[in-house]
Amino acid sequence: MKKTFWILILILVVGSGCSSSINDKEYYLKQLDLENLFEYSKGSSQTIAFIDTGISEQTKELYKERIIDTFNSIENNNNVIDYHGHGTQMVSIASGNGKKGVWGIAPKSKIIIIKAISENGNEKSKSILSAIEYAISKKVNIINMSFGSFVTNHNIVKQIQLATKKNITVVASTGDYGNKDSLFPANIDGVISVQAKNKKGTIWENSNTSKTDVVAFPGIEINSLTLNSKKVKMNGTSQATAIASGYIALLRDYYQKNNISFDQNKIINDLKSLNSIQNKDVNYLKLFKK
Repeated sequence: MKKTFWILILILVVGSGCSSSINDKEYYLKQLDLENLFEYSKGSSQTIAFIDTGISEQTKELYKERIIDTFNSIENNNNVIDYHGHGTQMVSIASGNGKKGVWGIAPKSKIIIIKAISENGNEKSKSILSAIEYAISKKVNIINMSFGSFVTNHNIVKQIQLATKKNITVVASTGDYGNKDSLFPANIDGVISVQAKNKKGTIWENSNTSKTDVVAFPGIEINSLTLNSKKVKMNGTSQATAIASGYIALLRDYYQKNNISFDQNKIINDLKSLNSIQNKDVNYLKLFKK
């Protein structure tokens, strides 16, 4: 089978310094009002499965208390060492605990690392399908898929549909090609498709867009960790998707702890109610005040 999946292009620049308040550290943490979000949740009841290139040994050590499982769907073993960097970066964006200067959106969430994409940044559909099957078998709450393809795979569609029926939230990147329809699997009904916003709060010029997309999150100059645990800034819908997965972990945790009934339709409708794609200034806190 031809290789049809690839992770989205990254842009790396030098990281910035620290300040006393979490919100003051970076523009996107302030836009999310992360410090106040943490008053409602840090995602402790939620497990995020990252289907990606794995995780570096150094970053795995930083988050070892919360990494509850690993699986390599390419080699069918538990070797998830990241030789590319993309997977490591996504985990730190969504679930970073502040170590090495990188705050994730859900710093108490549990983590499952599933390596399904190799060091060259692409892989066969078979490994993606196996990765989703594994995540479902482990009863995860969220599946982060910060990658996309121009080719639809119907077996993967069926597996994602099974995941959503089991109340697993699947989150995927729309793509970094600009002025084109959202990539697969972000274009599947029921998937949380994530566009990237720029620092001004409007949609990033390189973000793929479709009328059916669900939500937009900051995707420019987002802090993450490299393979050697250095802080860098990155751009892309991959980054926006990792932020979205962290945010959804907070939201699901908040619903659960407050006995608020929810399913995938509620999550999608609540995210759409943010009107984050159209609005320049988004109140990401409002869903926690109902």
